[in-house]
Amino acid sequence: MEKRIRHLSISVAILIAATCVIGSAAYTAGRLSAQPSAVANIDILRVLDKIQARGEMGIELTAMAYRFEQELKSRKEQLEGRARESDAITNPAERQTLRDGLALEQLQLKEWASMKQQEADREQALRVEGLYRSIAAEAEKLATSEGYQYVLVYDGTAKFQRDRESQTPLAQQVVEQIARRRVLFAAKADDLSEKLILRMNNARATPNAPIPAATAAPTATP
Repeated sequence: MEKRIRHLSISVAILIAATCVIGSAAYTAGRLSAQPSAVANIDILRVLDKIQARGEMGIELTAMAYRFEQELKSRKEQLEGRARESDAITNPAERQTLRDGLALEQLQLKEWASMKQQEADREQALRVEGLYRSIAAEAEKLATSEGYQYVLVYDGTAKFQRDRESQTPLAQQVVEQIARRRVLFAAKADDLSEKLILRMNNARATPNAPIPAATAAPTATP
């Protein structure tokens, strides 16, 4: 009885080992026969430079900054004019009261300007994020239609930036930028940049074309 149990255990062990070997061989064969993934690339700087959405966004943000500067200039001129008018007041107490009020308004104006700058920065960040998401969404559609599984951002064409006013040595700045790069070479045959630019610009030319998402910041008043 004990010999039969031992013989059965050995047979089971052999069967398990054989199954593992066959499974491993099948897995290896499957891996070797699997087709490599198709990979495309885009030059993100070229895309950003040529798509209409980027230019439109720049125009809108420039107009927003101009309106802010004009309103700030107008408010400052009004305060300065009232300050000059206070010089003509002969009553010392009345003149001081007016100047105290003007000083408070100047502080409020400074706070308003700071809040508007923060709003403008937030609006710009939202618009840039929306633009990136639009590029990613269109790149996915284009890659799917072209039969690619992956799209890499080719950053080999980006110029190195050197900030001489920074405390970081110039050599270290370049080294850090090199460390952040990921794709050293990308084949021209798999470059979808121009097709993506054409696709996005054509979408902007059609009615009801989607605009990069951006949440309007609330208007602050002092």
